[in-house]
Order: sequence, then structure tokens, then C-alpha cells
Amino acid sequence: MSTLHTLGLSAVTRYTTPSKLVATAELFDDNDNLVESGAGKGPDSLIGALAESIEHFSTFQPLTGPPIRYRSDKIATQKAVKEDGIFTSLPHTENLIECFRLTSLNNNEELFAPCILLCPETTQNIHENSNSALRFLSRYSSNSGIAFGCTENEALLHGTHETIERHILSLFYMTVCGLGPAMKLYTPSTALLQIALKSHPAALTSANRLQVIIIKDVLSVYFAVAFPKAGPGAHHLSPIGSGCSLEIHTAIQRAVTEQFQSEDLYDAAEESIDRETFDLLSKSRHLKYLIDFAPLTRATLPIIDTPAHTDSLTAPEQLEKLQKNLSSKRMKIFRRMVARFSDNSIVTQIYIPGLERFNIIRNGRLVVPQHVLRG
Repeated sequence: MSTLHTLGLSAVTRYTTPSKLVATAELFDDNDNLVESGAGKGPDSLIGALAESIEHFSTFQPLTGPPIRYRSDKIATQKAVKEDGIFTSLPHTENLIECFRLTSLNNNEELFAPCILLCPETTQNIHENSNSALRFLSRYSSNSGIAFGCTENEALLHGTHETIERHILSLFYMTVCGLGPAMKLYTPSTALLQIALKSHPAALTSANRLQVIIIKDVLSVYFAVAFPKAGPGAHHLSPIGSGCSLEIHTAIQRAVTEQFQSEDLYDAAEESIDRETFDLLSKSRHLKYLIDFAPLTRATLPIIDTPAHTDSLTAPEQLEKLQKNLSSKRMKIFRRMVARFSDNSIVTQIYIPGLERFNIIRNGRLVVPQHVLRG
């Protein structure tokens, strides 16, 4: 990959399973020091692993210039965040918080978003009296929405799908533990699952032990989530995978192969986090259902089959469709450039004000839904 050569890096990639549906990539500098790593899943798992390793490398580089410092009250009262409880919950003070500047897709609106909210590893100069705001933001911090692409539109599309995926996963969690309204849940037909997994024998065999659930009524996209029917087994929490796309087969494939990845690459660090998360969830009569999704592991759900054929859309066309879907809910896509290594090697990040981040609860952080934050 020319990007690695430009950065003076080399990569070591490997498949982690005989099925070749999960892979890892490690990036090394000229002195053979490990500088970053990533993982990928699906038929193009090696490419995905390289892409994620570059995303991680780009994300955790020092800022190229002095950060923008914006007043807490100004951040909380921006026009774009009126329906985003994370922003509106910030104290209306003159304390300065380091921010990234994002713009809408058509560049006609800007958004100043706290660095700590979009990049957990961002170094913060915590000013006197701003500790409480930064501690609050750190609970909701996530680098989701960061994506690599061979074009800017491709990177933006991947990031938008991931951001929407986390939103629908949050809604699903809220439904499971009775903190949100019921959702229409479906399961794929045998034929649909075979097409989504490209009739891959090992994938289909492994998928038989999973409960695969599809949601198709949120923001006009397809969302899928997969978790073991038998519960966590040797793990503290049931390993899950999720995926989102305008195309149903892609959503299913991403969810199922991500579930494989979450099991195959499970390590000591994740075990430690899961142990703490289990302790948190098990103490709540509502949240305990997020441990193993017991209400749904054996549920009989309506079957969904392959929809009628629709024409494939280009990356710009898909972005336009996603923004149209969001606009119907008075939401807007904002983006920032993380890194541009060349015209065919770009990393961007997406943030969509108002979308849920309740999915973070399963990382052991006590977060609440948007409607609670908004009061």
C-alpha cells in the first residue's frame, strides 16, 4: 500500500482463522518498532485490517497546530446541537474546552465539537473548574465515525454508516433492557443468510450458533446484530457484532463477521473491561439483560427475505441518500479531515448531533440515553 511507503512504515498482516474471515495488521517504523495495529473482518479482512491500522495511526498522531479553544457555553448553545443532550448538558460557563472544527457536507454550517468527545486519546489541557465538564464528556467519548477511504466520499460513507450503526445499536440496547420503545425485529431467512455470507461453509456453520437480528425501520437503513444463542459461555458478556448499510446483505455480513472477530481476537485487556462491565450491568434489574440478551437469545422472530433488487449506488449517491434520511429527522452529517496522505488515501471522521451513544454502556461506562440528557 503506497500510503505505508509514504509514511515510512511497513506492515505485517495475517489471517487469524482458517476461514480467512478475520485478519490483523501491525505497522512498524524503520526501526522495527510497532507503532499501531488494526483488525478486519469479512471477505476482504486483510484490507480491512490495514485500513483500520491506518485509521488508528492517523487518529493518535499529535495535532498539527494549536487546538481551537471554545467556551463551554458557546459549545452548548450551537444551533446544530439543540437536540444533542451531550452538548446541551455542558455547563454554561466561559471555561475553555479544546475542540475540533467540523463542517456539514455542503460546507454551509460548522460545528465545534470537544476533542475529548471525538478522540478518547486526545491530550487535554484541563483548565481550572473545567474538570467536571471534561469528566462528563469522557464518559461519552468515542472515536467511532473515523474511517479510511481511497476517496473522500468513500471515507465519509464508511464513517457515516458506523455512526448510524452505533445509534441503532444503542436503540436496540435500550429496547432489550426496557429503557426505550419496542422495535420491530426480524431474522434473516436461510437463503438471505447464505447470500450475505456468500455461501462460505465455515461462516454458515458458525452463524448457525448465532441469533442474527435485523432492524430496518430506523433512518431507512438496514442494521444487523449477531450474538450467541447459548449466552456468554467462557466470557463475561456475550460477544456481539453489528453492521449497518443501505444494502441488507452487507449489513448482515458485517454483523456476523464482526461477531467472529470479537471472539477470535478477545484478549486480556478486553477481559478486564468486560469483568468490570459485568459487575456494573449485573447490579441493575434493567441493564442485566445486556449481559447475554436473554430475552432474545431464543426468540422466534418474523423472517425477512432478500428484498427486491435495487440498483447499486455510488459512494456520493449513498451519502446523499443517508443525509436525506437524516434530514427527515432534522439531523445533519458533520465531518472533519483527520488525515490526507494523498488523493487516494484519506481518513475522515463523522459526527451527527442528536444520535445516541448509549451503546457505550457495554464498555463499562455509565451513560444514559439522549432523552434523559435533554431532560
